[in-house]
Amino acid sequence: MSDRYIIYEGSRSVHCCFVATVMDTTKPDMIGDEHLEDDNGNKYYETICECFTMEDAVEIAEALNKGMK
Repeated sequence: MSDRYIIYEGSRSVHCCFVATVMDTTKPDMIGDEHLEDDNGNKYYETICECFTMEDAVEIAEALNKGMK
């Protein structure tokens, strides 16, 4: 089973100060019936938060996923 909360490397809001975005995979970002994705094929989901460090993003995603079990 994959985690509900995942980390996207980079800022989904395109702000230079954020290095990672925590996303909820149960809520895909859609336009019509098309699931949005980046140039590398990574799917976009609803943003939970953006983080200044990858370590913070990992801690947040792990805590959220642990709370789901």
